[in-house]
Amino acid sequence: MAEFSPNRQLEALMDRLAADVAPVQPLEDRPTMLVLVTLLLVAAVLMLAWLGLRPDLMAGQPHPMFLLRCGTLAVLGLVSVAAVLAQAHPGVGRSNAGWKVAAAMALLFPLSGAIMALDQPEHAMAMAGSASGWECLRMSLATAALCAVPMVLHLRRGAPVAPQRAGLLVGMAAGSLGALSYNLHCPYDSMVYTGLWYGLAVGIAAVAGRLVVPRLIRW
Repeated sequence: MAEFSPNRQLEALMDRLAADVAPVQPLEDRPTMLVLVTLLLVAAVLMLAWLGLRPDLMAGQPHPMFLLRCGTLAVLGLVSVAAVLAQAHPGVGRSNAGWKVAAAMALLFPLSGAIMALDQPEHAMAMAGSASGWECLRMSLATAALCAVPMVLHLRRGAPVAPQRAGLLVGMAAGSLGALSYNLHCPYDSMVYTGLWYGLAVGIAAVAGRLVVPRLIRW
């Protein structure tokens, strides 16, 4: 009876393993982006049909604070979404630190709001008890939950090697997009209001993503 050398045994094992291997379709980011954009647009249209558009937008004269919020939330949302999609494609040498810069930029709003709240305590109390603020939080988080779904499904089909970071990014991206959609209706332009309620919306979404998403995307 002929004996196989270790090399021949290894080759035979590799041949058996290769026989069971099936080709894997590369994970595409574009379908997830299209679904995400569609969900965001649908949510924004439904919310505006229910709550209405900001008066300054109706008049064609947007307030500077509206434009600042739009720009900041859009940049934070887009950069975070890009980082989420990159998490599904792990690779050596990849750099996805742009979201940190965007997050640091967005922190200027809550920090500025906190400083102004110390100088205007009565105004801060009024904004903290604002019914519109609670509406902002509810609608932003509801839209964020909807936007998180395609990103979570994308990560489940991919290979995220840092689930906690991926979860944080999903929450940050979804929270930013949810707040961005509510901004089209939001009637307040106060820095205190913006720092408090928009900061809470993005912050709560980010924490929720960090706690919940890793359990849904583990291999």
